[in-house]
Amino acid sequence: MDIGESLVGAYMRQVRECDTVAYNTFLRSGQGEIDVIGVKLGDGDAPPRVYLAEVATHLDGLHYKGGYAASADKITAKLAVARRYAASIYPQADATYEVWAPIVPAGLVTMLADCGGILIANCDFTARVGELIERARKTTKLSGDECSNS
Repeated sequence: MDIGESLVGAYMRQVRECDTVAYNTFLRSGQGEIDVIGVKLGDGDAPPRVYLAEVATHLDGLHYKGGYAASADKITAKLAVARRYAASIYPQADATYEVWAPIVPAGLVTMLADCGGILIANCDFTARVGELIERARKTTKLSGDECSNS
């Protein structure tokens, strides 16, 4: 798990209060993996909520080989895989699909507007990390996100 995935998982656990957070869920279909999945159980009549996140912490800016168009296509394809996964594993849940990246060039932000998910990038990414910092200031309670060296 990379540090970006760890941050996103911590956000899901700490801020969204997800009951379960899973990292690097490999798909049986052989079509890759989902970086972070957060599940918040439903209360009463409310269905569960599942968050599926693609995390790309490319500190030199989100990009894949082939330029903006190839990058947008790759992200869109990853979100389509996440959609299929959620439909089969969490059919009753309200699902949210996200792309988390600290740096995304403006041209790519525009191209990702129709990617099928929510883009949490640039200032939005920084703001979410800020929410984690605020949580850390207010509590020292263990969350289940700690690593054990045993």
